Amino acid sequence: MTTKPSRVADRLVEALAKQGVERVFGVPGAKIDAVFDALLDSGIVTVVGRHEQNLAFLAGAYGRLTGNPGVVVVTSGPGTTNLATGLLTANTEQDPIVAICGAVPRTDRLKRTHQSMDAAAMLRTVTKYTAEAVDPDDVIEAVANAFRAATTEPKGAAAVVVPSDVLAALSDKQLPRHTWAPEAGHAPDYAIKQAAETILAAERPVLLVGMRAADADSVAAVRELARTTGLPIVETFQAAGTVPAELEDQYAGRVGLFRNQPGDVLVSRADVLVTIGYDAVEYDPRLWNLGGDRTIVHIDSVPANLDNDYYPDLELLGQVAGTVAALTPLLARVSPGPALTAELAEARRGLAAIDDAARDAPHSANGLNPARAVLLLRDLLPESATVACDIGSNYIYMARHFRVHEPRHLLFSNGQQTLGVALPWAMAASLARPGTPVVSVSGDGGFLFSAQELETANRLGLDFVHIILRDNTYDMVGFQEVLKYGRKSGVQLGDYGSQDIATAFGAQGFRPTNEDEFVDAVRKGLAAGGRTIIDVPVDYSHNTDLGAILPAETFE
Repeated sequence: MTTKPSRVADRLVEALAKQGVERVFGVPGAKIDAVFDALLDSGIVTVVGRHEQNLAFLAGAYGRLTGNPGVVVVTSGPGTTNLATGLLTANTEQDPIVAICGAVPRTDRLKRTHQSMDAAAMLRTVTKYTAEAVDPDDVIEAVANAFRAATTEPKGAAAVVVPSDVLAALSDKQLPRHTWAPEAGHAPDYAIKQAAETILAAERPVLLVGMRAADADSVAAVRELARTTGLPIVETFQAAGTVPAELEDQYAGRVGLFRNQPGDVLVSRADVLVTIGYDAVEYDPRLWNLGGDRTIVHIDSVPANLDNDYYPDLELLGQVAGTVAALTPLLARVSPGPALTAELAEARRGLAAIDDAARDAPHSANGLNPARAVLLLRDLLPESATVACDIGSNYIYMARHFRVHEPRHLLFSNGQQTLGVALPWAMAASLARPGTPVVSVSGDGGFLFSAQELETANRLGLDFVHIILRDNTYDMVGFQEVLKYGRKSGVQLGDYGSQDIATAFGAQGFRPTNEDEFVDAVRKGLAAGGRTIIDVPVDYSHNTDLGAILPAETFE
């Protein structure tokens, strides 16, 4: 049967629906308005926001939380270039996202005219796949390949650039079905057997779990492996929540920033390290693979990215969940020996000591002790909460002290360490997990990177609490400058009226000045629903104490 030609914009939206897209995020413009027009008749919810970068953050987090590619639709020129940081972040953090970008008509493509640019060339630097569809019949196949690229490991960002005259043209091409990446099988049996023999012969085997093992199936498989073997588990930031409460005794900590945590010590002492879904972008091997004298078993869906400090002895390439599930019964005879048991106990004592010291840390006239504030927050939130963490000194304390027992309930940007992600990520969590508590944490600098989206959140009726840990500087830069140069430069900021901002955008605002007021504000925010902004002063003056235990190369 011959398909009647239809407007390409309508075909594109039909293709999005067949890919399972239920919601798109975007900012309209003349070169993409045909797609927004087609969306009106599609049943797909359109979320219009205030800035393309923030919408890319939103779409990327939506992809991370749901497993379905987030979709962002923007216009030409600055509408497209504003996506760059959001797409780069999603691509590095391996969050599936597809961008649909308008462009000037083909006749203007090479002219020096309004919003004309080589958009595809720019987008290729921040995505894993970019296509510029210059023929009406090419658009649907470009969309098909974009979704396949976004969902193929390592997952990430894909973009399709479509000139406005192409969107207005007719085509009879349709997407027959969704085109996500096909599911792979587990690693070869011989490789799994060889890995089992290596682990069984080890004295101090340790599991290091990373970002590509944070999906539900992989987490379930890793948990069963841990139950069967009793082996200690170290999480990267993106794998936070792999270890459930019932296996807490096997949790050796989290690594991903500075080489100074109990998990780092345990990894450095392992004779066999089993990396599961680990990506070097999470934590550079030169920081943890000291001496390189341990055997590394690499279990992943993609080959290892080799460098001078990461040459795995064995690579098990295949679906992570299936590979781990096939390996587990072969390790039923594994039992941590006395040396490993003692080292795990030492790591557990170290974790407890870090938290105990934080609970006892005094506040100061300048503000709350940040570590103690994070532990207070941890105690106030239920296990079902999703917590989005921005970059800054707040990120150090959240990574060290905030504990979760479910995957993707503590969200970090550890690849690009992008400032401003927390609030849009909280919005995504509120959309993806309605009815559950959502909290985002940022510094006063990061908050203003995306605060305008409070209007979007108000319009959508989203529920979350955003906590600003304020010191009115870019302190994560500042304390490292002190360690390198003995002084700070370019980091001082000014105060602002966060309560007025909250009120202007339909939220409630609190500025607690002490611990009791902070706890009361968090409780009120969680109980009230809607949006709450809590702006509390913190004292980061002890951050430079980290210099006594950080390796010199951390600041190179």
